Amino acid sequence: MYLNFSENVKFTLCYQGAANAVACDVINMELYNHGAFVVVHTGANDTDLTLSLYEASSVAPSNTAAITTAVPIYIDIDAGTTSDVVSATTAAYSYAINPAGENGLILIFEIDPTILSAGKNCVYLADSGGNSGNYCTILFLGEPKEKGAALPAAIS
Repeated sequence: MYLNFSENVKFTLCYQGAANAVACDVINMELYNHGAFVVVHTGANDTDLTLSLYEASSVAPSNTAAITTAVPIYIDIDAGTTSDVVSATTAAYSYAINPAGENGLILIFEIDPTILSAGKNCVYLADSGGNSGNYCTILFLGEPKEKGAALPAAIS
């Protein structure tokens, strides 16, 4: 069966830049059945970058809180060299990237909007640590409730 990704999956660039001041866009999950943050981290400067899931009541963001419900996490700790295998790791709501042993990493946080608290329909990744010599890209991939040629905005 053929699946037209452009009409069935929303792709949103949430952050791209240095891995020490990650400012991830906030995603409004109201119009999405499911989503995932896909993080690509490169660089071997050994300062761990911890990414944690947060919820908010708007994309501003306002009324924020850490998510404490574990979500499925998948990882390829040797991405871009000899590996393209993404494997499940322990479900959690945060992950510490260790560039010394995970240089060239793909990290995926699965998001089910039912884990969000009442009145908080938005989600994002917050950071701590990291190194300005390393690089980080965060994408959101979402399955919208309404599919078609014009998918709903995720960051407004």
